[in-house]
Amino acid sequence: MAAMIMFAHDTRLRPRVRGAPKEGPGASGALTDAGKRRTPLGEFDFGNKGVRFEPGDVKPEFWLTSKHQALADFMPVVACWGVSAEFREVVEAFEPGLHQFFPIMIRRPNGKPIERLDGREVAPGQYFIMNPLVRNNSLLPEECIGKQGQRRKTLNEVLSTVDDICLSRAVIAGRHLWVDAYFTMGEFFVSDALLAALRDKGLKGFLVQKVREA
Repeated sequence: MAAMIMFAHDTRLRPRVRGAPKEGPGASGALTDAGKRRTPLGEFDFGNKGVRFEPGDVKPEFWLTSKHQALADFMPVVACWGVSAEFREVVEAFEPGLHQFFPIMIRRPNGKPIERLDGREVAPGQYFIMNPLVRNNSLLPEECIGKQGQRRKTLNEVLSTVDDICLSRAVIAGRHLWVDAYFTMGEFFVSDALLAALRDKGLKGFLVQKVREA
């Protein structure tokens, strides 16, 4: 078994974190101009394509523009994967140096402090944007089953957050965190061992959907 990780449905765990203090051209992206030029698709390549970026490619500062009082360990940062230092620590324990974690500072436009769910004030070194660098073709569409019991036939028929998903055991063997080449819109996968470690740490902010292997 493995698991698919997604942003929580609970709006209390989904703050609005933007790339600029006010809406405008720079508010919607995580990348600097240098980062946008690095790959053909720019922003979309970050976090989805297994493409390595340089430290100067990612904005170091982001802005909490919603009224959330506290931040969880996992949350959307301009639609990218914002994670706490504790989340990063767990991933690094399983796959040291494999994925990229870019340090970011999250501030309020009015300068007021931001708390974490455990009561600590948000400070430098506590949050990162994650860029997974393992990308594979692990989905087995013919083994995926829809809500009405129908067996899928092609990749285009598979609904990521609806179906009973099945992945290739041979493809994901030995992996602990990866993105699938077909699912590129807000989901990534983890091994059971990594998921157990995240839960043991009591980390919050993500939704889990178990997936099968065959």
